[in-house]
Amino acid sequence: MNALRVAVLRCERLPRFLTWEIPDVEALFADDRLLVEAFAARGVEAVPVAWTDDGVDWNGFDGAVIRSTWDYVDDLAHFLEVIDAIERSRCRLLNPADAVRWNTDKRYLDDLDDLGVAVVPLLRGDARDAPRLRERIEQAGWGELVLKPAVGAGGSGVVRADAAGLERALAGFPPGTDVLVQPFARSVLDEGEWSYIFIGGRPSHVLRKRPAVGDFRAHGIYGGTIAPARPDPSDARAVTAMLARLPFDLDYARVDVVRFGGRPAVLELELIEPMLYLDLAPGSADRLADATLRRLRRA
Repeated sequence: MNALRVAVLRCERLPRFLTWEIPDVEALFADDRLLVEAFAARGVEAVPVAWTDDGVDWNGFDGAVIRSTWDYVDDLAHFLEVIDAIERSRCRLLNPADAVRWNTDKRYLDDLDDLGVAVVPLLRGDARDAPRLRERIEQAGWGELVLKPAVGAGGSGVVRADAAGLERALAGFPPGTDVLVQPFARSVLDEGEWSYIFIGGRPSHVLRKRPAVGDFRAHGIYGGTIAPARPDPSDARAVTAMLARLPFDLDYARVDVVRFGGRPAVLELELIEPMLYLDLAPGSADRLADATLRRLRRA
């Protein structure tokens, strides 16, 4: 039996929103390196492949695991064309293409709400919708807001504003941008944001992320801190039940939640290229390699 061959999809360059110098760019790809090593330990040839490389023969791979494709937000149409090309080949895509397409636009939060998953409340619109949005915000009693583009990654384009500054904040987005408007969850500033990592459909590890002083984005690239953590068992059960409602066979997932209204609520559900922080959870790269191989061998 021939050894399996797996493409580990990554970006060719960092996304355009990263306009500042990052001292150690290669440190961002620790997940990729650990996964490649875990595959190699199992006799699997794992090859880092830039998703933008149009010369790739996807039929030459048994599987393609989407990992650090962070720059897909710069050219979503091209990224989806590549997803389609992989789906048409003999190569199996992980996560599956239907989950990837669904997760590229934060409209998925509306679907989660329909599925009974607790999410941070949201409204949607652009600068032309300011009067309608202002009325809804006043009715809901939201004093502080967070606005973000419907298509984005890594906190790109996210702004914080008070309700009185809604029009000004909306005007800061490129014309026609579909914007999500949410109440600011103040729990981010004290309790922080929780990231639950699932591998092969099972809980793997949990991280607690806190924003840097003076910021509100709980992300390492903005100076935030990230550390392994033990959540309240009832919270962990609630988040596991959230993921179980999805109609996808997922190789990996990251569920980012904050406490809102006294319970965990989804802020983001990451099924495409989330950092899984495999370096902070011993054995997690092995779990991801094993979960991936089980799916490929079933296929």
